[in-house]
This record gives sequence, structure tokens and C-alpha cells, in this order.
Amino acid sequence: MKFLLLILVLTVSVACSSDDAEEENYTAAKDEDVVAVVKGKEITLKDIRSLYFVDDQDIPIMVEKFIQEEIMVLEAKSTGIDVTEELESMELLFPLGNTGNEDFFEIQADYLGITVEEYYEEYFKERTERDAYVNHLINERLDLSNYGVDESEEIDKEINDFISSLWDEYEEEIEIIL
Repeated sequence: MKFLLLILVLTVSVACSSDDAEEENYTAAKDEDVVAVVKGKEITLKDIRSLYFVDDQDIPIMVEKFIQEEIMVLEAKSTGIDVTEELESMELLFPLGNTGNEDFFEIQADYLGITVEEYYEEYFKERTERDAYVNHLINERLDLSNYGVDESEEIDKEINDFISSLWDEYEEEIEIIL
């Protein structure tokens, strides 16, 4: 169920609109450009591209998704959620070479100019940690145990409503710079 939640959270739809000027703005963005600020923490395009494969046309959507994830991580940490044990288990369950993501790691490592091993150590573990915080927060705040597998739309709605409420809560501390 936890991995199902992760998949659902990562596939949350974000409505974005753009005109030609906005499209030109984000396609010209460089990795070192700050694309958002959340609670004073600057988020660069590289921060996002390090964890996800992002085409230029998807930058606005991925910035919003990354912000959603960031506020969920911040909220989870603020409530005292600890994912240390889970991260240790994940390292044992998914050592480099057995994650099923090695092709992605290779692409990302090439993009970042580092080795696959360095990518795994830094970014895969960061991705895993962020996912763990998000999953724990959702499990703590939402009772999804009453839903069946065939009720994915209802689950999506409940998760989206939760994310929207968090966004509203953090709105004054979010700045999108694109």
C-alpha cells in the first residue's frame, strides 16, 4: 500500500498554463537558476533535475510537483516523523545493481557529471528519503485503509485535497520564480 501511495502522489496532476513568453522563460532556464523558494530554502532547476528526468516543456509542472513534495517533507519533519530505520531497510533491499533503476541512474549520473555509484549514494538515497517522509505523512494524516484497489480515483482525490490544504497552509512561504 505504501508504494501505491507513492505512485499516486507522484502522479498527482498539476494544472499549469503558459503563454509563449512563459514557455520561452522556462526553456531558457539553466540548472543553477533558482526556480522556487520554500520556507526560505532556494530550489534550483538542478535540484529537481537531479531527482527526476525533466523535459524543458515539463519544467513548470515539475517545479510545482517538487514544491508539493517539499512541503510534505517539511510537514512530516515538523511532526517528528522519523524514517531512519526505513532508509536502512531500503538500502538493504535495493543495493546498487538491484534497484531496477540502473538505466535511469546512468542517464542522471551522465547529466550530473558523476559516477553511477555517486548518483546512487547521493541522489537515490535522497529520493528514497523524500518518498519515505511523504508516505509516512500521508499514512499518518489520511485513513486510506478503507479503500479498495479499484477506488484509485477516490484515493487520488483525497490525496490531492490533502496536498491542496498543505499548499494553502504554506502558501505565504512559497515563491515560484519561473
